[in-house]
Amino acid sequence: MDPYKVLIEVVKTANFTKAAENLYTSQPSISRDIKRLEARYNVKIFEFTRPTICLTSDGEKILRYALQRENIEQELWHDLKNDLNIIAGSISIGSSYTYGEQYLSEKLIKVANEYPDLHVNAYLMNSDTVIDNVKHNIVDIGIIEREIQDNTLDLACISQDEMVLIYNRQIGFDKNQVCYVREQGSGTRVYQEIGLTRLELHPYLVEINSNQVIVDMVKAGKGFTVISKSVLEKEPKEVLASIELDVFRNFYLTKHKDKYVDNNLKAIIDLFECQYYNDETKKE
Repeated sequence: MDPYKVLIEVVKTANFTKAAENLYTSQPSISRDIKRLEARYNVKIFEFTRPTICLTSDGEKILRYALQRENIEQELWHDLKNDLNIIAGSISIGSSYTYGEQYLSEKLIKVANEYPDLHVNAYLMNSDTVIDNVKHNIVDIGIIEREIQDNTLDLACISQDEMVLIYNRQIGFDKNQVCYVREQGSGTRVYQEIGLTRLELHPYLVEINSNQVIVDMVKAGKGFTVISKSVLEKEPKEVLASIELDVFRNFYLTKHKDKYVDNNLKAIIDLFECQYYNDETKKE
């Protein structure tokens, strides 16, 4: 039992036995807790030379501390209870480039509308860097483009995406052109290689760590790429054409298994996961 609470109760009742009854414990236990305090500070807390127990001058100092400590704890409980439904402060998200460039802004707008006092710091990077930053608590949560097996991380699917091969419509598809791909470590790169294998293509690869620059190169007729179908949907149809690959990927929300989920983090996780379930319901 907390010896400071025991001290307060003993002083309040002026009786060890009554204090024990109020705290649902035994009188010897109360005595041991008082002795623990005396041993900790190397002082005597009570005078026993009078008819009733009386605090020594050192005991009065410890009592003042015990009361201050109890007040602070009561304030803490009060604040925690009042803040139970308050979403405010800041949170950090690390996102893969594709999700960040194509979908994240919609989520951030939703967060701003629903939780105006919660400020989200968003950072775009490839999936490997997102994973590393989540594991080292550099960001609170991450969004990656492939499933991983890591016993330090929790993973939840939040969205699905289709991959297509795109090329300049006027020039037409030429398998001898270069293929623009993302850098190693990018979740997109994994599915680009799957798509090329599906079509039995072995082009010369040029790495670019920006989806938008890759698309611009394809629009300029300088090559082709495998990329998210959502990218194609935002480009003029008369410029780009596509070949379906029947290649799909999921986006995953990830956090460290030991990450404390406070109100802010729970609100963000619920927003992403609920949005995915809502999208899936609409498809049925």
